[in-house]
This record gives sequence, C-alpha cells and structure tokens, in this order.
Amino acid sequence: MSGQRPTVVVCGYASVDYAMRLAPFEGPNATTIVRSRADEWPRYGGVAHVTRAVSDVAADRADVIALSWVGADAEGEAWRAAVRDGGASVAGVAVSGTRSPSSHLLYPEGLSTICLFDPADCHPAELTESQQRVITGADVAVITVGPTELTRAAVKALPADRAIVWIVKHDPSALSPELVAELADRSRLITLSSEESSYLEAIGKSARPGTYVARTAGADGADLFVIATGGSLDHVGHVATERVTGVDTTGAGDTFAGALAVSLAADPHPDASEMLRHMTAAVEAATNMLVARAGAAADELDPQHQREKSR
Repeated sequence: MSGQRPTVVVCGYASVDYAMRLAPFEGPNATTIVRSRADEWPRYGGVAHVTRAVSDVAADRADVIALSWVGADAEGEAWRAAVRDGGASVAGVAVSGTRSPSSHLLYPEGLSTICLFDPADCHPAELTESQQRVITGADVAVITVGPTELTRAAVKALPADRAIVWIVKHDPSALSPELVAELADRSRLITLSSEESSYLEAIGKSARPGTYVARTAGADGADLFVIATGGSLDHVGHVATERVTGVDTTGAGDTFAGALAVSLAADPHPDASEMLRHMTAAVEAATNMLVARAGAAADELDPQHQREKSR
C-alpha cells in the first residue's frame, strides 16, 4: 500500500488516435467524405485518456501511474510526454518493439463509432520488473482494454485487498471469456456503456454480490446497479446529465470512470447512497470535460481568435 496518498494505477493499451467525422457511409467500393477531423491530430489516447481524467480529478489527493506499452518510435515518446503533461507518471510504461499502437476513430453520420485499432509490435510476453512493482503498489487499479495475457498478469499481481475499477470495452480480441470472468470476480466497480450491455450476463455470473455496475448512456445520463445474490442487477439510481452537442465525445466515458476510481481510492467501501453521490460527481466531471472541449472548438472557429493566433 502507498503512504499518505493513495496510488491509482491505470492499465491497458496506449493509443495514438486519429478521429474523423464522416459524411453518411457510402459502403464498400465507394468514396465516403471526411467532413472534419479532431482538433488534436493525433490525440494521445488509450490509457492516457484515463490518467488525465484521474489526475484532473485527484489534484494532489492521489498519485497516478500509467501501466502500458509503446514502441521505440516518435509516437511512443509523444504518447509518454502526453501522459506526463497530464499529471501522471510513466514509471509503468514499457518501451519495446518498433511501433506504438494507433487507432483510427470514424464517426459516420447516422452510424455508431467505428474503431480501427493497430496494436503494433510493442507488447512483450510478460510484465517487466518495473511494471510488477507498480501494480503491487497500487491502492486502486483501473483496468481498461489491453493485451489479454498481460492484463491477466496485472490482475494476478495486484494484491487481493486492493480495488479494481474495470472499464469494459467491446473488444472481443482482448476480452477472452476467461479474462471477463476474472475481471468480474475481482472488480469492486465495473463501468460500461449501454452499447456494451451484452457483457452484463457474463458479469452477473462471475461478479461478487455487492459489486457496483455503472452503465452510461451518453446524453441520457447513467444508471447505478449493484450485483445481488444470484447474479441479478438491482437498480440503485439514475444520474441525469447536461446534453453537450456538436463535440467529439471520445474520452467522456474514461473521464467518468477515472473520477470514480479517485472516489474509491479515498472511500474504498462506499454504501449504495455514497456510491451514487460519487457517480453524480463523475458525471459532472465528464460533462465539464465535454463543455471545455466544445468551448475550445468554438474558439478555434472564431475569426478574432484566428487573427490573434496568426500574429
């Protein structure tokens, strides 16, 4: 365990993200027009989204460490710099291989997000000694999508009395049935979006009674459940959210989960009413992030802002 300040370790893939909004998808063998691309090009995502969120919420209340993998390339160095600039340590980031992971995030009009992920060649067979030290020293581990066997190794290395916040991502290539069962059994809190509700049945079979499940639904807010005896989900409450339009929502779910991880670091065993209060604060953190992003985008479009930038 850490000393006075808890340590939150965030484990999963690194990713250099290229996000684009598309016109309606024209199908195969046809051209679909890119209408706009993200203001940040590229954006440094994956674990970096979560460490930024945890660091923003934690301020000086927790130490945040990334546990991830990048290649020995310029993109990997830029990704690590982004994690450091966001307030987290890269003590758990291993460098190997020649290329860092990347994602192309496509947002076609009228369709759900399309994610094209290249894991690259930077993932070894085992955790490094530094990564072992980082995960065994964690007070809270946030587990997002990552290499299957390395994620299992991190879960196994985490002491049994430490909390896991599992951010469910719909990635069958990474989430084997065995890993789903292990994460559900070990997690104190599980977050997922309404699009990932297909995992709820498997979670109910393996999660321990008392495990919290937070399900987000974008602008429709979020619902909190608790696993009951027998694996059913009991509804605890709903948190509404402010609708933010015309902005890239990438990272909102990670901000939500990161804020909840900080809450668990300070309050490891909340009752249902306390957990609902933590979730209300987490929804507010995600909304504030989107409002700030929308404001930045509006500034970029303002002619006066453009003139000032050109001076």
